[in-house]
Amino acid sequence: MKILFIGNSHTFVHYVPLRVKAFLEKHDQKADVVMLSFPGVGLDYHLEMSQTYFNLIYGDYDFVVLQHNAHPFPGKRSLIDSGTKIAALCPPKTKICLYMTWSEKNNREGQKQMSEAYEQLAAKINAMIAPVGTYWWKMIDSYPEEMYFEDGEHTSIFGAGVAAAVIGRTLLEMPMDTEDIYLDAKELSKLEQDPRMIDLCMIDDKLELK
Repeated sequence: MKILFIGNSHTFVHYVPLRVKAFLEKHDQKADVVMLSFPGVGLDYHLEMSQTYFNLIYGDYDFVVLQHNAHPFPGKRSLIDSGTKIAALCPPKTKICLYMTWSEKNNREGQKQMSEAYEQLAAKINAMIAPVGTYWWKMIDSYPEEMYFEDGEHTSIFGAGVAAAVIGRTLLEMPMDTEDIYLDAKELSKLEQDPRMIDLCMIDDKLELK
């Protein structure tokens, strides 16, 4: 299974694609993952990058996982317009999976708008949807683990595990159960990444990649 992830920091912080790969391989599905991500950008930004076109048209991917701006969420029209343009670049063999993100820690009510936008795009382009934002708040209500990084927007390591578990279960068309996702996320939280990789840190009250 060859997967392309296109997104921003909510894709690369604590390396969600790496955790998806680990989840898939635990379920006996060999996975090769590629990531195109830049801090603070949306799918509209990726539509201006030549590597996006090259990967989508010539990359021979089984899946592409798409993630748009989240904080702030720029609205339904922005997501649907850019998502539709990206879908038009995908060959028939490439299935699209939409990575629904979560609203800010102090903005729970914002999840409804975000979720509805992803659902409408999924219906328009016949895409799969990984409802991370939906399960994000279920996990907050049901379990004591901190889902957010210190800034109240990005994921904790456990939150990245939740995102990866929901995406992995979506790609494999597995059932979504909060207890199973919790157990998956706890296991994925233990994943070691190469120490040469950079990741999000809070240094002197500022977010930095180190």
